[in-house]
Order: sequence, then structure tokens, then C-alpha cells
Amino acid sequence: MTVEKYFHITNNLLEHHWTVVDNQVKCERFSTIGGQISGRSTLLDESYIDFSEEVYVFDKKFVIGRYRYQYMKGVEVFRYDNYPQHPGIVPPFHHKHTSKGVLQLETAPKLIEIIQEAVLHMY
Repeated sequence: MTVEKYFHITNNLLEHHWTVVDNQVKCERFSTIGGQISGRSTLLDESYIDFSEEVYVFDKKFVIGRYRYQYMKGVEVFRYDNYPQHPGIVPPFHHKHTSKGVLQLETAPKLIEIIQEAVLHMY
């Protein structure tokens, strides 16, 4: 897979998902092996997901570097990221923020999982 192919697949997912009514995505290639995709997707109930992913291709394998997925419905409902700036969060730094605090995760979530979780908060 190429970085451009990932950009296309992600944008296609957002443009065709049944809950997304508006989609603003920016794709930027910053090297021969990497780039960044970011944007805001507004959902049916006017809540939205802000996201950013650094993406890389090494030896034909696709890797997501830094990421942030934030779901907003009036105020922040939840945010996932892998920034290493939180006490008690250890490598590889995957974690989720909620009103109850910060939760360490074993693996990174996927954007489609964030959309599915947001649907649960819509109604």
C-alpha cells in the first residue's frame, strides 16, 4: 500500500459513511515514505470527529505514527492519542481520555472504530 492509497481509502470511508454529513480532509505528503491526513467529519447530530494521523510505508508495510481522534458533542466526549505526555502512560503510549480520566490501551484504535464509538453517543 502507498501513502496516497491510504489517503484515498480514508477519505472514501468518510465520504460514504452513513453518519458523516460533512467531511473536510487535508492530505499532505511530507517524504517519499510518509504523510499526514487530518480533518473534521461532522455527523448527523452535528457532533464531530477531529482527527490527525501520520502515516508511513516501510517495506510495503503500512504504519500509523502519531495520531489523535477527538469526538466532540458540545464538549469533548472522548479523545484517543499516542502522545507520551501523560503520567502513568507507558510505551507505546496508546491511551484514551474521557471525563473519568486517562486509560492506557494496548493497541491503537482505527478511525472506523472511532466513528462506531461516536454513533453510540449520538442517540
